Amino acid sequence: MSGASFRRLYLLVVLLHLVGDVALSPFYPQLFERLFGVTDPAATGVYIWVCRVTALAAMPLWGLLARRFSLSSLVLGSLGAAAVLELALAASPAYPVFLVLSAVQVAVTMAFTLAYPAFVGTGADRVRDVTVFAYVVNGGTVAATLIGAGIMALPQPRWGIAACALLYVALAVLCHRRLPRERRAPAVADSVPEPRARAPRGAVAAIAAVSAVVLAVETARLVVRPFFTLYAQDGGVGTTAAAVLFLLPQVAVLAVLPLAGRAHALLGRALLPAACLLAAAGLAWQFLTLDPVPLALGRVVFGVGLGLGHVALDLRVFAVTGTDGPAFSAVATVRVAATLVSPVAATALAAGGAGLPLAAGAGLFAVLALLLCLPSRPPPPPGTSDDPSAHRTERPHHV
Repeated sequence: MSGASFRRLYLLVVLLHLVGDVALSPFYPQLFERLFGVTDPAATGVYIWVCRVTALAAMPLWGLLARRFSLSSLVLGSLGAAAVLELALAASPAYPVFLVLSAVQVAVTMAFTLAYPAFVGTGADRVRDVTVFAYVVNGGTVAATLIGAGIMALPQPRWGIAACALLYVALAVLCHRRLPRERRAPAVADSVPEPRARAPRGAVAAIAAVSAVVLAVETARLVVRPFFTLYAQDGGVGTTAAAVLFLLPQVAVLAVLPLAGRAHALLGRALLPAACLLAAAGLAWQFLTLDPVPLALGRVVFGVGLGLGHVALDLRVFAVTGTDGPAFSAVATVRVAATLVSPVAATALAAGGAGLPLAAGAGLFAVLALLLCLPSRPPPPPGTSDDPSAHRTERPHHV
């Protein structure tokens, strides 16, 4: 089987994980009311919290399993289990049963996140691959939301949930037939060489540093989401206009991604702090005005920063972790942690004003841009074990 073929399968696995995670998330209150007669808003909050905590706990476990088993075996087992769980979810008789099964489903499908580093590790152009993944994530989010709306439009949403099991089964069949069986997929010539072995302490420090950057970026990005439509409506726009303003950054991300490769070629490592500054400027502008037109402009600038930053940040992550599952899973765990931190922070900030999350996000992006611009530690004296001249083939791991 050609490398291009199984690389497409990796992307399908990522896309299916995204659809399963996102499709019904905007409709949980309506779903729980239709399926179980549950109208308490707390049910939605508890459901989201349990699923996120489960994802946080499961991700490092899948990283450990990736040390012992091939990606194809992990993906195949997870696809089969997910299909069975999807049918069980469709038949759930009560909200508590649905909650428990959903938590198990989340734990099982976190294995699919390992398909992303496998996709990048089998490619010839890391910048292109990271950009393609960004397209999949952002375009897939829109598609998943439409699928969720279609499921909710059915006379019985359980039918739509059960039908998703067929997607898992179909993809499992394709993966069984076409994914490579060895522990690591054979990589084609990679224009970006993989990092060589380094001292454990240095490796841990590098992963911790890039994880801190990921946590800051994800928290700054997510903290502005929960109360934005309320903030926009305070400016006098209606619900539909607020929803359009909410989606503008994602549209801007898709529009700017074709330029990400050229931007990286021009700016190199400076692309990430530049993207953070753009995001900070866009959020600060939104905080300073409620007028719809300037607010929309601020949303677009914010989205441009997010799009360029997505590519620049993932390139830094892979420069540190390589494309093996275990190291990447540590950073992926931090990304999940940001989904727990940001809603709590947003709620606390919004208690003082619906626009304060925007100000906090702008400040966090600005501080991060400043820190990323600071010079790296000076090179060690010649002759030491860390002398770059003694390891000319090793890639730098500083963040």
